[in-house]
Amino acid sequence: MDKQLLAVAGAVLAVTAIVVLGTTSAENIDFNPQKGEAVIVPLSGTISPEASSGLGSATGITPKSVRNLNERAMSENPDAIIYEINSGGGAVVASKEVKREIESVNTTTVCRFRDLSASGGYLIALGCDEVVADSATLTGSIGVRSSYLQFSGLLERYGVKYVNISSGEYKEIGSPYSNITEEEKDVLTSKVEAIREEFLNTVVENRNLSEPQIEEVGTGEPILGERAKRLGLVDELGGRATAVQVAENLTEKQLSTEVLETGPSFSLGSLFFGSLGMENQAPLRAEY
Repeated sequence: MDKQLLAVAGAVLAVTAIVVLGTTSAENIDFNPQKGEAVIVPLSGTISPEASSGLGSATGITPKSVRNLNERAMSENPDAIIYEINSGGGAVVASKEVKREIESVNTTTVCRFRDLSASGGYLIALGCDEVVADSATLTGSIGVRSSYLQFSGLLERYGVKYVNISSGEYKEIGSPYSNITEEEKDVLTSKVEAIREEFLNTVVENRNLSEPQIEEVGTGEPILGERAKRLGLVDELGGRATAVQVAENLTEKQLSTEVLETGPSFSLGSLFFGSLGMENQAPLRAEY
């Protein structure tokens, strides 16, 4: 009988030891392995092929600068990158190249709009997995402009003659020193319309817009973030905290954030003049 009691007591002690050991082991296990990191990358100013500086301008956004920022961000091995965009757009090809740089990043990406993310500033966000805007953000402006200053009247006033020696019927089209003809204007308009159609198609394909939505966003009108959400141009409304939350939902991780230092690359003049197409004015160029 004593042997039976000893056996039972031994079994109880063994089970107790297993429970205690199991509890101790469990305490040493990290039950919150889903922590991660997001790098915040500010992108501000006019979008251009190369960096510029001067009155009313700043370094701005270029394909090369975004590529360099991506490399710095990815060196941190982040679970997500959050791009904070403040741009009125800029050069067509440069905008497309910046979009491709964002698309090339091999991690979760979220674009957050600040005061102004319109035209080319909106296009580059199509490279992100999700888009967040403030309700008061000025965005949209899905269209193209092409403009230049024309001085023929001024030259005539001061008796200055412009001599044009060129071959090809439209070689001199868009010259600021001679008045454009209706036929030349039609030629340029057709090219701007073709670029605008490509822009709109890119938006439609990336955002899966319906016909009514296409009709509203295809006018080129700048719209506020709240309406942009209703039209399907952005996914969520909010600020940085919302963008981080969206990134957490996509990664299924609790993310700490680090802001990537980019230096002085933005000014109010750059934002304003860039949105009006008045910076780095060339004789003729198309812009988002």
